[in-house]
Amino acid sequence: MAVNATRIAVAALVLLGAAACGIPVTGVPVPVTVVPQAPVTSTATVAVPAPVYVQPPVSLPPRETPEAGTVIAYYDAINRHDYATAWSLGGSRIAGGGGYAKYAGGFATTVWDTLTVTDVRGSTVHVVLSAAQTDGTTRTFSGTYTVSGGVIVGSHMTRTG
Repeated sequence: MAVNATRIAVAALVLLGAAACGIPVTGVPVPVTVVPQAPVTSTATVAVPAPVYVQPPVSLPPRETPEAGTVIAYYDAINRHDYATAWSLGGSRIAGGGGYAKYAGGFATTVWDTLTVTDVRGSTVHVVLSAAQTDGTTRTFSGTYTVSGGVIVGSHMTRTG
């Protein structure tokens, strides 16, 4: 009887050792205790970023050209109130007289210009322009700019609204 008890004890030790080493033992049930984990919750406060409002982008022509880029840069300078840059990009050639001060003063009631380049044919850039005014109205124009050597050398704009 003592021999049987010893054999059973040795077998149990072998099975426990095999189970502890990760060796699967078939046919012998091994009790397993599963401790449930408490759910993880957070009380952290997440800051919601403030919305950023960006002025509408300038529309690009179906294909980018240096001529269209010059007209876009011209209106970008006007929108930044950088009238000196706009003057050098061709404002001096299309101002119609009166000099720089009169040219810059002509934008006093303009809040923002939205330019859409509708076509480019050689050196001629066809555009539609919406000029938001300080009184809340919008003036619209359509026409063309002629560009040579990276500078606007002529324009023909007509007020449409």
